[in-house]
Amino acid sequence: MDGNLWPAYILHSRPYQEDKLLLQLLLPEKGRLTAVIRRRSGKQHRALQPFQLFAVALTGRSSLQTVKQLEEQAAANMYSGKVLFSGLYINELICRLWPTDLASECLFTHYQAVLGALAQAQLQADLLEPCLRQFEFALLSELGVMPDWHYDAMQQPIQVDLYYHYLPEQGFITVMPDLSLSAHCNRLAAPSWQGKQLLAIAQADWHEQATLVAAKQLSRQLLAPLLGDKPLASRALFSQLTRGKPASAAS
Repeated sequence: MDGNLWPAYILHSRPYQEDKLLLQLLLPEKGRLTAVIRRRSGKQHRALQPFQLFAVALTGRSSLQTVKQLEEQAAANMYSGKVLFSGLYINELICRLWPTDLASECLFTHYQAVLGALAQAQLQADLLEPCLRQFEFALLSELGVMPDWHYDAMQQPIQVDLYYHYLPEQGFITVMPDLSLSAHCNRLAAPSWQGKQLLAIAQADWHEQATLVAAKQLSRQLLAPLLGDKPLASRALFSQLTRGKPASAAS
């Protein structure tokens, strides 16, 4: 890169060689980058916190950049409990799904917005689910795999009272609802949703619980082929937390 200072967030870090760390960084316009930084000890030791804005200068022409300068720009967002694991989940999603060195004009802005939303969710628990769904759909949109929320696969407008399935690479198709199973749709392999729920998701209207349930089912369905068979470490940690069991360190 050009060596100029760029705003950046550290999505992930791990040991690299004997005295270095390998960082996954998120930069505006540049997207996700992999960079190496030398560890410091003693008085020069610094904690590389996630959810903290840095200014970074990078050098190198290969896919592995070198951090020449790193300065804190703001205090780290301090999350705990479900909000912390949700933040780790968001970081892991970007690391797993966003190709290295793929430029993006909006991903950095979406990430900053979700950090602020997580801070609000730390104070008001019912904001957490909308926060996660909002970011998941923003990320999927940036990746170009979002469905059309307003028209079905036949290019007919989504109708409020009709029910729909989602078919990959096609879109929403109308189905006849099985009312006897509607209360258990979260357990169906191919759940259906009312058009009013899809239109509410399009408007980011999270007032009804049914909309949140539909949004979570849809996000899981859209993310599954992109994530593949490897489970998300952050999701496992979150599951352990909700079951009240001690969480082991993420690998």
